[in-house]
Formats: sequence, structure tokens, C-alpha cells
Amino acid sequence: MSVDEKNKVLKSIFWDYNTELLPFDKLIEGDINAIDDYEFKLILTRMLERLNWYELMDILGIDLIKRLLTPEIISKLRNNELKERYERIRRILFEEPLPFSGWDPEYRKRIKTTLLSYRWDRT
Repeated sequence: MSVDEKNKVLKSIFWDYNTELLPFDKLIEGDINAIDDYEFKLILTRMLERLNWYELMDILGIDLIKRLLTPEIISKLRNNELKERYERIRRILFEEPLPFSGWDPEYRKRIKTTLLSYRWDRT
């Protein structure tokens, strides 16, 4: 992806901001230390919420994503499904063990509140 294409993608997800004031050029160059902390977290959370995985890899690179994908950043996402997805991606990138599908504690809590929740209260 060229620099112009990266700028175009970033400007499209920040349609409600004056994009001339946001430091997209520094982000594309990988100079994240020159970006204000508040602006950087805003840009990163918006990118995680709106871009697909391949666009993120093209713009940031896998090494930078691995460094930036922290539990703090993941917790700032609004959508719970995105939080779960990026937490799973973070665990894969850092070679942490993943819970068995369907048996992790979060999934079991969600199942208990389903339509047939009476089946758990057999005595």
C-alpha cells in the first residue's frame, strides 16, 4: 500500500475530524514517539474499530501492532466482540495460551443467561 493510499484510508475513518491537524504522516513513517499521547490513542482505537486486519498490517506493520496491542488499548474499544477478537490476536502474537473454545469462563457466563437458563438450576 502506498503512502497516498494509507493517507486516504486514514482520512476516510476520520471523516468527523479535521484531518489536516492529525499526524497521519508521522504514523505512516512509524515515528509514533513524535505523536501526542492523546491523539495517538484516539487514532489507534479508531483504526482498531474501523479497519480490517490486513489494512492495519499494511499501515502499521506487524511489529508495531505487536508493540501497541496492549490490554489498556483493547479495553478502550467500545464493541465487546472487537475486544474479544483483539485480545485473542494479542494472545496469539505473544504466544500465550488460548482458552478452549466454548469452555472459557466468559463464554460459560454468557450461556447461563440464555433463553433456557432454567436448565442450570436443577436440584
